[in-house]
Amino acid sequence: MKAEIKTRYLKGNIVFEPLICRWYAWPFLLAPATFAMVVKNRLIPLLESFIEDPDFHRASAKDPGLRGGSFIDFPGDLALAEALLAELRTTVKRQIEFSDALIFANDLLIRDGNGISLEPMYDRMPPILRGLVELGYDLNNHASIRLIEPLLYASNLYDPTFQSVFLRQIREEERPFVLVTPLIDPSPGVLIKAPFSAAIFDDIAETRERGLTEPEFDQLCSRVEEHGGDVARFSEFFTEEAPASRYSPCPPDAVRIRYFGHASLLIEWGGVSIMMDPSLGYETGGIPCFSFRDLPESIDYVVITHSHQDHILFEALLQLRHKIKTIVVPKCNGGFLQDPSLKLVLEKAGFESVIELDELGSLKIPGGLITGLPFLGEHCDLHIRSKLGFHMDIGGHRIMCLADSNNLDPALYARLAEVVEPPDLIFIGMECTGGPMSWLYGDLLPRRLRREHDQSRRLSGSNFERAKRIVDQFQPRGVMVYAMGAEPWFTHITSIVYTASSAPIIESDKLVEYCAKKEIVAERLYGKREIILSNHQIVLS
Repeated sequence: MKAEIKTRYLKGNIVFEPLICRWYAWPFLLAPATFAMVVKNRLIPLLESFIEDPDFHRASAKDPGLRGGSFIDFPGDLALAEALLAELRTTVKRQIEFSDALIFANDLLIRDGNGISLEPMYDRMPPILRGLVELGYDLNNHASIRLIEPLLYASNLYDPTFQSVFLRQIREEERPFVLVTPLIDPSPGVLIKAPFSAAIFDDIAETRERGLTEPEFDQLCSRVEEHGGDVARFSEFFTEEAPASRYSPCPPDAVRIRYFGHASLLIEWGGVSIMMDPSLGYETGGIPCFSFRDLPESIDYVVITHSHQDHILFEALLQLRHKIKTIVVPKCNGGFLQDPSLKLVLEKAGFESVIELDELGSLKIPGGLITGLPFLGEHCDLHIRSKLGFHMDIGGHRIMCLADSNNLDPALYARLAEVVEPPDLIFIGMECTGGPMSWLYGDLLPRRLRREHDQSRRLSGSNFERAKRIVDQFQPRGVMVYAMGAEPWFTHITSIVYTASSAPIIESDKLVEYCAKKEIVAERLYGKREIILSNHQIVLS
């Protein structure tokens, strides 16, 4: 009688937390120049502050009124934090030198870049900047620095040995806000020290669906051990129970849209799939959600709307990489500090097919067309081009995904109505409060903003009046409010917790009510939702 062959599958509640120098990875930590500024102005000062007064940080992190603030949430041994700080200071000396040089060069240009030729300035640049920057004026004779980004990645300012992935089990408990608390104590999970581009992460992610035989599992464990991971604990993350796929093909002659939470949509028709801003919940037994078990075997296109950490989520992307054929990203501003190239970031993270799209640029896909749309607002009045809304003409239906676009100028959408077909369905974010500029971009500034300027320049999307004008302009059959960051599996990224009196809830309720009066199908999405477009009709299930 043959012995039963064991097959191992990764459990549905295992989290992949991508880390850089043990801090949760987001685009500003991958791009070399922004990482240098963030590590100098945020990461090191945060650890120093925590070590100086850990009780203050711990109490503040538990205060609901301070949620999302710069407070490290770590109840453990302070000596571990001290060791991490010492390691960080030693590791990033080159990056600190680079950030200091950027500030020096900026000050030099402000002082001496008065309209005369900048050619003599190159000799005055700090050595660490030489060959990595271009100096230039705008048409108002304001001098600035342009970074030659590909050379930054080719230099020792980009170090993939900083990268790792932390695997751990979660249940229904709330995940703490990850952008301000590093992984100080890795003992509760498995820390795999390998660049994001390493194949081991694809191989682990695949075991959610494709089980491993005992010899295959032993080989994987050996590779985990080679990268410093705890094999005994790693084994606990697997089960012999095969996960049942919940995926079913899209109905024929229809477009199916599945809402996975926040800004994540899976759009399918005729065997083609597009996933917008991927984020996925885990199998924790909480509110119903679509998860990895609801995905097709492959995803033809992943489309990223902009570079904010809640829309380009490496935690999801690394787990999906083995499924993704092509990623579509907005074109960046060309080497300016606040707007790093998403194409370069993703290529360095191991994604082989990354396409940049510009405003009103189009990508032909089987049975359809994806067109980039201008995206105003939500970026604190900074000139940032790596942001796009998208108009998709697919399967005979038209969908507009506007993410966090803030309708600052209705004339923009009036002009767009002349060049794109009216959509059947619009998705729009209405997180209309938004954090101040310093919350996201403050670490990149050479000098602190005045408080009134900081508070007025916010990371906010459209309110009711501005979203209503988009609806009035296009007269769609359906309007879905999304990208609100409200799902419990997403608050570790956004820190958002809404109440009935929260402005985004009030404003989006107004929009849903307004649409209902105009007989437009409308809803504020939450958790999971399936939307079918067929014969230009909208069915929710």
